[in-house]
Amino acid sequence: MKKVPRFSSSLADTLAGPGIGGTLQLLELGMKARDATLVGDEAIQFSDFINFGIYNNVVWPLNLFYVRPALDYLFLNSMREAASPGYLKRSAKRRKRDYDQGFWNR
Repeated sequence: MKKVPRFSSSLADTLAGPGIGGTLQLLELGMKARDATLVGDEAIQFSDFINFGIYNNVVWPLNLFYVRPALDYLFLNSMREAASPGYLKRSAKRRKRDYDQGFWNR
């Protein structure tokens, strides 16, 4: 089993920094979309592009500790669920498995 950092694809991406790492992530998303188009498969998920936009956007105050939970609850989780049906259920299972936590409102 290959050990890969959770938020990066390789050690080189981590050492290169956020600018080059973000560019590499965008190129990887483009290649996934190209491959899905060539094969005729709808394997590429729009939620990948949503997450890329959220985590690499400098205009929105998404990383403020008091703004992000409200945006997640009110808007972003709905977008992710619409883009990838079952997102919230998979997220809850992953949170329970990794951290033994659950949602407070479900």
